[in-house]
Amino acid sequence: MNISLDKINTFIQSNNNLSSIIDYCREYKSKNEIKIYLVGGIIRDIILNAKYNFFDLDLIIDGNIDHFAKNLSEDLNCRINKIHNFPNYKLFFNDDLEIDIAHARSEQYKSPGSLPVWKKSTINDDLFRRDFSINSVAVEINSDFLKIIDPINGIEDIENEIIKVLHNNSFSDDPTRIYRALRYKSRLQFDFDKNTKLLFYDSIKDLNNLSLFRKNKEILKFLEEENIENFLSIKGKDSIVDSLFPKNFLNKLCFVDKNFWKKSNIKEKIFFAFFSVENQNRNDFLNSMNFSKNDMKEISLFFEIKETIENNNLQNPEDLSLDKDFISNLYHCL
Repeated sequence: MNISLDKINTFIQSNNNLSSIIDYCREYKSKNEIKIYLVGGIIRDIILNAKYNFFDLDLIIDGNIDHFAKNLSEDLNCRINKIHNFPNYKLFFNDDLEIDIAHARSEQYKSPGSLPVWKKSTINDDLFRRDFSINSVAVEINSDFLKIIDPINGIEDIENEIIKVLHNNSFSDDPTRIYRALRYKSRLQFDFDKNTKLLFYDSIKDLNNLSLFRKNKEILKFLEEENIENFLSIKGKDSIVDSLFPKNFLNKLCFVDKNFWKKSNIKEKIFFAFFSVENQNRNDFLNSMNFSKNDMKEISLFFEIKETIENNNLQNPEDLSLDKDFISNLYHCL
């Protein structure tokens, strides 16, 4: 644990943005009755020596969250949004850093797949409500020192490269964790522990308890994964995993240039991801996502151009007012 704390301290000192936030928290803590914790994926990734170009920061508060968030926003000149119906704020520190601030809470699921009922609680309850042990490590920010809080032995699972749920109802309570588990497995190249693997497959039926919007929102998150080829490898080797996605989803990605894919926007990624998905299935999926009219219009235009080319009705590709790399990759997929 001392090695992990050393890594965290070193990373904070090497990142000016994060260092400024931590220093502010230390100062605020010295003058107010409050507990402040750094939690989430950043702890996991620091321990893994992951390289950051940008990151999101999750702070958990046990105390007056409204006063803390508003003061942090004003003192560091951050734009702030209040999340409705929950003691939660999102702050925009600069182009490279977003800060989520939430009160420590416990959660209870009234029925599988429902949104949880929450109440304010302690950091231990907050860590035990989370999805996987690797995401259940916190660092308490005190005035003059940092302290690791790891009641579930998440650091051990990080070091052993294991994805482990916290209890047997985890996937059934929140079936979006099924997709989340796949993203972590592909992104981190970790394995499920034996019990988690059994629960993963046994809980797939519980995806029926999710709304189409929640389910399809999780599916689209795979398009933003940096090493999406890792996910494709898992999907291609497991027919059950493959069945969790629209038929032929991403099956043309091998024809898309990797550099183009990485720089493309989400609408372009959606087009290539659904390149071979049947029209009705694709439209049902996209209509469930509440995209803006302009976004839907642009995505639809991509598919109209694809159809025009397939029907040999395009006289001159240069007439298309689209990026040449986009057109080139479109032709590669035909």
